Amino acid sequence: MLSTYSEILKIPGAKAFALAGLLARLPISMFNISVILMVQIQYDSYEMAGRVAAIGVLVWALQTIPTARLTDRFGQAAVMWPLTILHVTGAILAIWTAMTHGPEWALWIAVVLASLSGPLGSLTRARWSHILESDDDIHTAFALEGVLDEILFIGGPAVATILATAIYPPLGIIISATAMVIGIAILLPQRSTQPPTRKETGGVGLGWRVPPAIIAVTLIALGIGTMFGSFDISTVAFSDEQGHKAWAGVLLGIVSAGSFVGGLFYGSRRWKTPLWKRTVIGALFLGLGFTAISLSPNLVVFAIIGFLAGATIAPSLTNADTVVQRVVKRDQITEGMAWVRIGMGAGVALGAWIAGVLIERGGAHAGLYTSAGAGLAAFGIAVLTIPMLRNGTERLDNDPKAEDAPAPNEVHELDEYVEQPPLGPKL
Repeated sequence: MLSTYSEILKIPGAKAFALAGLLARLPISMFNISVILMVQIQYDSYEMAGRVAAIGVLVWALQTIPTARLTDRFGQAAVMWPLTILHVTGAILAIWTAMTHGPEWALWIAVVLASLSGPLGSLTRARWSHILESDDDIHTAFALEGVLDEILFIGGPAVATILATAIYPPLGIIISATAMVIGIAILLPQRSTQPPTRKETGGVGLGWRVPPAIIAVTLIALGIGTMFGSFDISTVAFSDEQGHKAWAGVLLGIVSAGSFVGGLFYGSRRWKTPLWKRTVIGALFLGLGFTAISLSPNLVVFAIIGFLAGATIAPSLTNADTVVQRVVKRDQITEGMAWVRIGMGAGVALGAWIAGVLIERGGAHAGLYTSAGAGLAAFGIAVLTIPMLRNGTERLDNDPKAEDAPAPNEVHELDEYVEQPPLGPKL
């Protein structure tokens, strides 16, 4: 299995941009949880921490499509440096405000700036799509990216929690921002693997012509994001109630470890089950898994169930991104995936906000129940949108000349259909 991954890493420039991209997207796994911890510690309020985190994630979601379009149009190097500067500026303002017990509105401004970080998760995936031609190679590369993401989500939350609770509250933010700057500084000069801009290829964006299948997975992602947003802050509160707050990051890491295993297995296989069925089944197991977590009486049970439930995360998110891959052409992938990220980000913001309020009033399990309900809602949405998923992913396979089908040069050839990589629970 590992030899398959090693082969693509032998391609000139591949290893360099893969590692640089991994470093650059460390904030995806550390920034949100670090903000929650810093605000909760400094202001002693889960409700306030949830509000601040929700604002940041909501802005992050809203910026994904504009920054993805800019990146596709002008190139990674031209767009990502200004966005990196905005992220660092916001991070510095957030730390200064929290450590001086400044007003909450200043924290809102800070996380808004820090959340304008661009499509960090798509930078290396776009490069793989550019340098690889074989469907099998792209499938392997995207699976590798998913595995690297899960490494971040296994270690990132645990490290952030230890740094915030045992050393210095904003240290996780400092480290993640520093890693982003270093990663971007290494990644962007690698022009040989940077994909051509849309101006160079003459391509056009999706605009508001969003395929129904993408709308369907965006709504599913809204439910999954709400589940994740409430789960993060609820895990911190649950660990705190159990008398081991520093273990919150470890628990989140265990859940991500389960996702790592599930993603490694799922991404290494070719599935004959239709994509729409896998999407619905994945949402079902995701909802059931997080419902089981909400019933945990202690940290040990939480960890065991969390690992098993975590194994459903990567396949579910892979299915959502694969739907996008099925219905857009290659130079629209970043933009198409941005719609899913909007749904996910809006859900995370909503979940963090609701859970923060409920935890203050009813304890950690109130937040965990919110996470469970959102997971089951995602399954319900998947069931309701089966016609959209099925028509969008199977119509092009079975009847490429069907009415309303895009022109041949506007869709992937069948051998270009590849699985998208899994993402960790914190986007």
